[in-house]
Amino acid sequence: MRILYLVHQFFPRYYTGTERLTLDLARQMQKMGHYPTVLTYDPNSGIEGFERLAGNVWMKKYSCNGVPVVMVKQNPSRRAYEIFQPSIEDAFRKLKLSCDIVHICHPKWMSAAAKTCKKQRRPIVLTLTDPWLLCPRETLIDREFRLCEGPESGTKCVSTCGFPPSIAERHRNAMALLDMADQVVTSSRFTASLFRRNGWNGNIRIIRHSIDYNFVKPEHWNSANLTFGYIGTIALHKGVHVLVSAFKKVLSSGALLRVHGSTHQHPDYAMKTLRLAQEDKRIQFLPPFDIVSLPTIMKEISVLVVPSIYYENYPLVLLIALAYRVPIIASRIGGIPEVVQDGTNGFLFEPGDSNQLAAIIEKITEEPVIVQRLREKIVSPRRIEEEALDYENMYRRLTSH
Repeated sequence: MRILYLVHQFFPRYYTGTERLTLDLARQMQKMGHYPTVLTYDPNSGIEGFERLAGNVWMKKYSCNGVPVVMVKQNPSRRAYEIFQPSIEDAFRKLKLSCDIVHICHPKWMSAAAKTCKKQRRPIVLTLTDPWLLCPRETLIDREFRLCEGPESGTKCVSTCGFPPSIAERHRNAMALLDMADQVVTSSRFTASLFRRNGWNGNIRIIRHSIDYNFVKPEHWNSANLTFGYIGTIALHKGVHVLVSAFKKVLSSGALLRVHGSTHQHPDYAMKTLRLAQEDKRIQFLPPFDIVSLPTIMKEISVLVVPSIYYENYPLVLLIALAYRVPIIASRIGGIPEVVQDGTNGFLFEPGDSNQLAAIIEKITEEPVIVQRLREKIVSPRRIEEEALDYENMYRRLTSH
């Protein structure tokens, strides 16, 4: 089966949860005898290494871990929040990528390709990994940094976030894209309910994310040091400032905080967070993680902290921690409570509450045996082979019609 995966950005420059999901799924499909190709977008300026495809759209081809990749970009780019971009649709037709089924792992930039696929009667699978289709700001956090329940057909985007009235077309296009999909999938019940509350009543199937255990190589946990860790993008919606503020309130001089994350995507916020932490020598900011270096990183982490302040779906970093038998402290928000059971494999706290988070960290520093108790109750997440089989069965059903 020839499978075309569409994703908003991809390796090697971008390597967070959705990109990892796409790559792991494509590699596993190869092992199962299929022929995946990834079509992605490069939002960065500059066209070095690219060749003109059509109009202002450029392209290049490369391979990532043996998976063929086609990357396109617009120079100059259009507004990132637009659902359907005509130039991308024209470019996609010119690419003439052959496939039996299209799987949209993230629709940003690439949604227009779905129009062509629908006209050609290619089945479409759409996996919802975040609230992007509902929010032109991407995170359902308004410009006053408050959580938003949804666009209200675009009227709330106008009244709360200052978008022009034409933003209502975005909401209509988002619903149209959902209707184009032959199967909509998400990994958390929360995300499914979020889209239903915002007016889409089609069938949404729950397929839980998984882990490629080829990259899980647990080493003996270094229990001598009590180290709290963060792994991910340093961005406002990820709540890194909440974690830093909480840790500064912890009295223990022996506890450490290691923040592994990229600062280039949100440099202003990253700089503020670095300044917030600079007087506390227990806090270390380290480069983004590489999948190959995970065993070394996870060996040093006693507890992983996920302090998100937006509606997380089903964060892959939670599954990574559990695969390494590392307990988790996380915000009680979005789909996180579907992974973290309070008091069993970790602890939950109210999003944005640095005092509550500090109290949990303080408790663990006073009773380090808590870490071992939590480790013993961790159930390993399912394997990529299981998730891929769920999707393969779906692909076969949709292509047999």
